[in-house]
Amino acid sequence: MPEKINTPLCCKNMYDPMLEGYVMFAILRDEHQGLCDYQFLEVNRQFENISGVQRGEVIGKTLKQMQNHSPEVWLDICDNLNKIQGNGSFEYFLKKDDRHFQVSAFCPSNDIVITVFLEITAQKRAEEALKIHKILFEGAQDIILYTNLDGQVIDSNQRACEAYGYTKEQLQSRRIQEIRHSSTLDEYEGQMRQAEMGGVLFECIHVRRDGSTFPVEVSSRVAHTEKGPLRIHIIRDITLRKVQEAKIAWLANYDTLTGIRNRASLMMQLEQEIQHCARSRAQFAVMLFDIDKFKSFNDRYGHEAGDVVLRHVTAKVQQVLGMTDQIGRLGGDEFVILQTAVKELAGVSRLAERIQAAAAEPLTYNGIPLRVSISIGISLFPADAGDVDSLLAFADQAMYVTKKRGGSNYAFFMSDTPPAQT
Repeated sequence: MPEKINTPLCCKNMYDPMLEGYVMFAILRDEHQGLCDYQFLEVNRQFENISGVQRGEVIGKTLKQMQNHSPEVWLDICDNLNKIQGNGSFEYFLKKDDRHFQVSAFCPSNDIVITVFLEITAQKRAEEALKIHKILFEGAQDIILYTNLDGQVIDSNQRACEAYGYTKEQLQSRRIQEIRHSSTLDEYEGQMRQAEMGGVLFECIHVRRDGSTFPVEVSSRVAHTEKGPLRIHIIRDITLRKVQEAKIAWLANYDTLTGIRNRASLMMQLEQEIQHCARSRAQFAVMLFDIDKFKSFNDRYGHEAGDVVLRHVTAKVQQVLGMTDQIGRLGGDEFVILQTAVKELAGVSRLAERIQAAAAEPLTYNGIPLRVSISIGISLFPADAGDVDSLLAFADQAMYVTKKRGGSNYAFFMSDTPPAQT
């Protein structure tokens, strides 16, 4: 059996405000069978409502272990995730409730997959009704345009008028090419040829009467009528889908508490900077710092106070960074700063001093003044090391030296710096 991954620390109820169902899975790979199982790490309240199970019933369990509770539900999700290999989307039908969902999946790392369940029941029922009963043209929720083979609009439904801001008469005086963004016109002829060969589904950017744009998914095909061939375009506004995809991408790269890069994104940035500096023979500094006596804030005033301190330090430090410098949160109260385009050690020292001063700016919590200070350890590329792990380890050792000296200071890594104690 594949080894299970421990559940990461997550802020309780962090994802409950989402309108979509949210699930974070650990990917459990079986090297012998070549398939995966997926262990629940976090779910939100909306997913509880969708699935009918409570958070406590699923956290730590795998999809296959949930077979005793509606096996067709969990195995179907598991099979679909294996088909798309954790990245992409699929439609999922919850038979017991007669509900349809668009499931989008994204892997922020090799062992984690984030899924978001967006209900599309109304859209699916409309599509099915169109096939079976040929829903009344004006009642369709999607934009529908009928055009001739030259693209001239022959008819449009009310949804089209609402979406584009034209009257029916105004739409009928235009060609469909005129409501596409100019950047998409090179693809038009090829897409229409596919429409004539059995139909085509593609994404595009359309333009409203006021010049604003919105993303759409277009299904086009040719129907042969007594009056000649007719192109039918069923067009769906996918703005919400794009927002959802952007939300997933953000969650994969940024820390939800502070809004800065998370560990995975920061590591990637450091790797890229190493490659860039190796080619250009430039150097950069890695500053690793944590908040002195951070535990005391949580112990004395509660975890909310600790969160306030973390956000305060993040915001203040960001204000003194250079345009190309980066900051990320490793976890807990540990942060890393990437200082780019380093010319001399004096410039690194000046930035470290500005960072310390910024973090120490006055902060109050519920009327109580909090004294905040940080300890910084610094390593240099390529002088100290040429890989991410070593640069971070050496910066950590330098930070340990700062702590031994009483904290609220900074230190550069030296070859004789003792290893940090854990």
